[in-house]
Amino acid sequence: MANLELKKNIFGRLSDGTEIELYTVNNGKMSFSSTNYGCTLTSIMLPTAKGAFVDVLLGFSTLDGWVGDGYCFGTGVGRFANRIGGASFTLDGKKYQLDDNDSGRTLHGGFTRWEKKVWNHKEVETKYGRGVEYSRVSPDGEQGFPGNLSAKQIFTLSEDNILTLEYFATTDAPTPISITNHAYFNLKGYDGGTIRDQEAMFNADTVLEIKEDHLPTGKILNVEGTPFDFRTPRLISSQIEKLPFGFDDCFCVNGFDEKDFKLRDFGYVKDPASGRKMSVRTTQPGVQFYTANFLDGVKGKNGHPYGKQEALCLETQGYPDAPNKSEFPNSILRPGETYHQVTQYVFEF
Repeated sequence: MANLELKKNIFGRLSDGTEIELYTVNNGKMSFSSTNYGCTLTSIMLPTAKGAFVDVLLGFSTLDGWVGDGYCFGTGVGRFANRIGGASFTLDGKKYQLDDNDSGRTLHGGFTRWEKKVWNHKEVETKYGRGVEYSRVSPDGEQGFPGNLSAKQIFTLSEDNILTLEYFATTDAPTPISITNHAYFNLKGYDGGTIRDQEAMFNADTVLEIKEDHLPTGKILNVEGTPFDFRTPRLISSQIEKLPFGFDDCFCVNGFDEKDFKLRDFGYVKDPASGRKMSVRTTQPGVQFYTANFLDGVKGKNGHPYGKQEALCLETQGYPDAPNKSEFPNSILRPGETYHQVTQYVFEF
């Protein structure tokens, strides 16, 4: 890993004086940066044809932006990504009431978000590359979830342009878990405008059926003949125009098997104009494809206002509302078990 350079700088200080770090890992061709405030990916720099670099990740120029952010730009999400219906679930005969932060639902963990926590951090080298390990204990009752949960998120870069996100957790009581990262990508650059003219291909024959409240019904639908059919490369615009508002849907990863832990190729997005391409591999059962339908002019990096559908998210995760859907892949972590998931973003330019 001789070509992988890691630098650490002070990113800023919170109002209580806590110092926040920013790590940057560079392989000589591309780089990514992340911070221990919320396990947040702050930038991904890819080369241009003119020898410069473009940042393909939405976010902010300073720590203050993330402190005040409500859109989860690049943040680590837990204990349970996406939505839980009724802001509650029943486990082993006991009902648990969660934070209701989304009109009767729990979204991305509720009010006490992991993205607003300061995480322990250290430099690491793994089989996937060089980077940073972030860790903290989510105490029993945080967000309403049971059990003291020891969580780790490891971000590494390889010499061949693969950004790997690894998630680990153990618990002292049974608890639901689904960790993801909420990165907003635009392969044209964070100020490049709409992603509707970008190309996508997903290895997903099925998608979760959802109700108007975005909660899954429990049914899994075939994508053939629907706007969700990206099994062959398509411009996002050709499909998004068939929907009233945009994509915010969980696609089922082809070939997923709970008993077979392996990275599976989910698909890719590509910017035809620049040729930049990002492929996704994951051990998770689902990928939430979200086209930034709710961005409404929030000022981001260098003051650029982010508008509707100026980014896309590919959030690898367990199925939403899985704690209330026994037919979905298991989402419960129990004492003595280790939660471990891996996601890779593979960049070509």
